Amino acid sequence: MSWKDAVQPALRMLLQPGPRTDPHLEILRLGAEHEDIEAENVVVTLALGGALVSGTLASTGTWERLHLRQLGDYDDTLRRVVRHAVGHLDGAAEKRRRPRETDQRFLHLRDVTYRSGRTTHTLPTWRGPISAISGWTLGEPGKV
Repeated sequence: MSWKDAVQPALRMLLQPGPRTDPHLEILRLGAEHEDIEAENVVVTLALGGALVSGTLASTGTWERLHLRQLGDYDDTLRRVVRHAVGHLDGAAEKRRRPRETDQRFLHLRDVTYRSGRTTHTLPTWRGPISAISGWTLGEPGKV
């Protein structure tokens, strides 16, 4: 899908009445989903309920691949079940001759650092609802 295909969803979102997603954050999310835009190397820091989550934007497909790998570390059977379900969704989308639509409610990150108070955790991936994000910035906090 090209960058031009990303413009229509962004415009639809911007023209919606009532509460909506931050348009700049939505453009970054859309950029991570489209291969013509190099947004998958963009690092962001998100404010979520008193915590900071920093990481590199990831497309839904990248997050799914990394997530499946992680599941395999715990239970190979579970990974196969999830892979089968995702494959079924992809197969249904192919029958309609268009790619499976991404769930616009979520933002995906990889190489994540979670900070809350003096506690810091690193995580391989993160998926969270955009509606829970109270603020954000490009980059990550410097070390103190």
